Amino acid sequence: MNRHRFALSCLIAGALLGTPAAHAAQPSTGTVAPPNVSATWTGGPYTLGVPNQLGCLFPGNPTCDAFNLTVNLPVNYRFAVAITSEIEGDDYDLYVYYPDGTEAARSANDGGNEQVVIKHTTAHGTGPYKVRVLPFSVTSGSSYAGVARATSAQTIEPADPNACLEAVPAAVGIPGITDLGQDVSLDVAVLLDGVSVGEADQIMSKAAISYAPLKVDLNVVSYTPVSFTGTEGSALIQQAKDLFGGVRPAGSDLVYILSNKDLTTDGDTALAGLADCIGGVRFPQHAFAVGEAVGIEPSAIGSFLLQVDAHPEVAAHEIGHLMGVHHHYANCVEGILQGEANDLSPCTLMFNFVDFQSLNFGVLEGIVARGHAVQYASP
Repeated sequence: MNRHRFALSCLIAGALLGTPAAHAAQPSTGTVAPPNVSATWTGGPYTLGVPNQLGCLFPGNPTCDAFNLTVNLPVNYRFAVAITSEIEGDDYDLYVYYPDGTEAARSANDGGNEQVVIKHTTAHGTGPYKVRVLPFSVTSGSSYAGVARATSAQTIEPADPNACLEAVPAAVGIPGITDLGQDVSLDVAVLLDGVSVGEADQIMSKAAISYAPLKVDLNVVSYTPVSFTGTEGSALIQQAKDLFGGVRPAGSDLVYILSNKDLTTDGDTALAGLADCIGGVRFPQHAFAVGEAVGIEPSAIGSFLLQVDAHPEVAAHEIGHLMGVHHHYANCVEGILQGEANDLSPCTLMFNFVDFQSLNFGVLEGIVARGHAVQYASP
């Protein structure tokens, strides 16, 4: 929730009259580029805050720290910009402008951790993006750290799986169910492809965190060791189907394969997980998904962490597809409700890049997943 702000008339008047150039961060410029070129900087120290209700107003506002970011990425490629206060309790706000000065994104909440994700475009010019940081309410000597990072090639999957015909309840014999807010058990049979029970239990227990706020219990009903061949995600799903005679086993709503392989799709190793289709829980022959259980470890960039809880996020994400949720239901506002300090995960669970993904369902994602659980999972 944004705080109520009080404008300082003298500061606003000064900005309108064209005061001197904004302060510069250290360093004052940086670049993001594929595959792993990131930019980091610091700002401060500050002696007092500048509680400006209207924020930075424009890139040249002298009350805001200035960092210019060159983005050498393909058009429509996403990148994140984040800041974190070095002193807990201090409050900084983040603003990013396109090269022509048009605002691209902002994050101005209580506290010193702010993050935005931006889809790169050249529609507003081809120069550097203008990152501006406002020290809204800080103590003397306060400083902050900043980072800009592009999404890596490590995606959850290359595109949405098929939609299983997006059948309405009447099409599968259910005239309609009213959600009374009851607890629902979503029962999962887990196949262990080179993964120990201990490793699997840690992953699935953390994945269950995503579903708990929906009053959906992600309940593992069995762990079964298997030895599947190949690395293609779709082939592993087919082997799981073959194991159970083509349909999910009795007593389960879903089947999830935890694999120690570097999964592929058409030979591309960017795959981290795959669901048989959107809404697969509706159909016994489609309620299958697979995900990596090893190989995606947290990485640090300055004060920030990427890919925290990646394997539980992959599991919860792929199960989310089986529960009817698409990538385009995701957003990069409602993330980071769970995770370690300085976890660079501003996006919700169904965002299709594991780098910036959190364990948290957004409102729309959660409604869809909950609805499918109520209609199609065990009571």
